[in-house]
Amino acid sequence: MADLLLGTAEFLAADAPLELPDRFVPAFAAGGVLTIWLDGCVALWPAPAWSSLTDRIGALPLSLPDGRAFERVLFSSAVEFEIEPGARRLAVPEAHRRQAGIDGPAVLVGAGDHAELWDAARCAAVARQRLEDLALPVTV
Repeated sequence: MADLLLGTAEFLAADAPLELPDRFVPAFAAGGVLTIWLDGCVALWPAPAWSSLTDRIGALPLSLPDGRAFERVLFSSAVEFEIEPGARRLAVPEAHRRQAGIDGPAVLVGAGDHAELWDAARCAAVARQRLEDLALPVTV
């Protein structure tokens, strides 16, 4: 993974264009895709990570209603974007903000291969979870 997205950046105005932190900009040099994502946030996918994700989603069994629903929500909410050279601003569609409950202070969180835009209060609640309390299917 060439450009890991790490760290957190806070934003005061949820309806203003999102200004990417300098450390996030290189990951989006080839553009990206913004989507509704898990746990009630908006995900920003760098182009290579989006391609990898779509490959994994393509492997979901279409015979299962939840597989079809996941694919439908993800792809119907997908919006491609480009970051202009020297610019760092990205408009997040109102529908995405509404779906994620972002109507005040917001937080952009690095999540490795993508970034997540959260309502600040919801992000704080999720961040209070202890890593050792999370049920994971494999040992890390």
